[in-house]
Amino acid sequence: MVKNHLLLATIMFALFLTTLALPASAAWSGTYHLKQEWVKIWIKQDGRIDLFYNISLALDSGDNITYVTIAQPNSDFTIGEATDQYGNPLDTSYGDSTHVKVVLHTPLTVGQTVWFTVMTNVAHMIYLDTMNQGNVGMKFIPMWWTQASMNDLRVLIVLPPNVTIEQVKTLEGVNWNSTQQDDGEWAVFFEKQDLAPDEQYPVGVSFPKEYVQNYETQATGLIAFLEQYGPSLFVVLILIIIAVAAVLAIRKRAYLMPTISMETLGVRRGLTAVEASYLLDVKPTRIVTEILYSLLQKRAVWVESTTPSIKLKVMPPFQNKTGTKETPLRYYEIDFLHTLKEDGTLDEERLAQTIMALRDTVEEKLRGYCRRDTIDYYRKVVEKAWEQVEQAGTPDLASKAYDEQLLWLFLDPNYQTRTQTAFHDRAFEPSPLWLWYWFSYQNYHPHPTYRPNVETPAQATKPPSIPGAEFANNIAKAVEGTSNSIVVNLEKFANAILPMPAAKSSTEPAHHNADCVCACAACACACACVSCACACAGGGVG
Repeated sequence: MVKNHLLLATIMFALFLTTLALPASAAWSGTYHLKQEWVKIWIKQDGRIDLFYNISLALDSGDNITYVTIAQPNSDFTIGEATDQYGNPLDTSYGDSTHVKVVLHTPLTVGQTVWFTVMTNVAHMIYLDTMNQGNVGMKFIPMWWTQASMNDLRVLIVLPPNVTIEQVKTLEGVNWNSTQQDDGEWAVFFEKQDLAPDEQYPVGVSFPKEYVQNYETQATGLIAFLEQYGPSLFVVLILIIIAVAAVLAIRKRAYLMPTISMETLGVRRGLTAVEASYLLDVKPTRIVTEILYSLLQKRAVWVESTTPSIKLKVMPPFQNKTGTKETPLRYYEIDFLHTLKEDGTLDEERLAQTIMALRDTVEEKLRGYCRRDTIDYYRKVVEKAWEQVEQAGTPDLASKAYDEQLLWLFLDPNYQTRTQTAFHDRAFEPSPLWLWYWFSYQNYHPHPTYRPNVETPAQATKPPSIPGAEFANNIAKAVEGTSNSIVVNLEKFANAILPMPAAKSSTEPAHHNADCVCACAACACACACVSCACACAGGGVG
């Protein structure tokens, strides 16, 4: 009878393990592949990590893909921001104890590619390194895909503050490809191409333990599991222990000093011109001017006077300061409108808060991306904006292109000269709807002859053409004058902009119901239940 009970328990447990091994997306049918999986990890001094995934996935055949599940190293994690390549925020949820479910903005159809990012914060990731006395380490296995191959896998690990490259060791046989500075901290970069379905690529770093405040010293998950189930699962546990021993043997390979060679993570697309202005080191007063012009473009405000400082009127459709259904306002435009005082002038301190909120938002959006490459990318965006103006076939088309690309053109420090060049042999053809132009014309033209219809511009008569050189001088004076008179007290505004705060530890992540940090038997990564930290799960779609 005892033998029968033991056999029954063994069979039931084996079936349980089998169900764990089934992918969450079993109902989905089709084929897909990963164009890229780029991972960036920030090791925190409190023993946590910020984990950033940059995924590009292509659907080759089968059902539409509506969501993607992103594996986490353990069940103690919190979910941050997720966005796609167009800047759309994506809905996320806890797919299960070790997965984030990311719902795509629109379903992915055959032949299409989606690109998105997701950030999480994961606890209990740094462990005592038993092979290098005085060191702690992290082993990480990037998410693998049972059903899909992967073209390009990259992992960038940002080390804690003050760790030097000379102090860092890696797993034997898994040397880094390059090292680099990331916001003042050293980072190591790993890369592998053309991974087969289910292929894993473990990486690891080890460094002196004094650079972190918290780390794990002993395992509890597997021990608790053994104590709970005891002899009735003896046969199954023997197999698990063998698997654990094998993985631990791999994990405890000595850390070695690696060699050096190449590159980094990618470009942060999807920023607006105003957000890019911060990235391109545009002065705060010019950034505020850029926001004002973006509101003028949307016909959300009108400038009633410019001396001694800018005085604005919010147009009737935008009195709620959130925008309309047809013309929604961005977060920095809303913040800008809330800086208006009763007399229409701008509050210096609240305007400074608008700039700081913009700065913090852009910095958050940049996490996981290469800053240098992103700056180069937006400089090229500015250049392409000029090309659209310069290559337009007629004055009317060139003028429309200038209006459409206005905020990007302003990011060029030589925009006045470029404007003169673009319109040196043709006139500028303004539209009555372009309040940004009529603000410049009415307030900075030496002899304005046309009076714009601000309230109902669509009913205005056709305005006269403006000689190109005259237009270039006028717009340059307007931008410069606006920057200098945006507030009454420029010094007060500048002093109210606080420097970037020093990085702080993340708050404690939410805890989830799992004694063992991952479903070890289901994904053949029992190490995560003993004494290392690794992404013990695969990704999936549905």
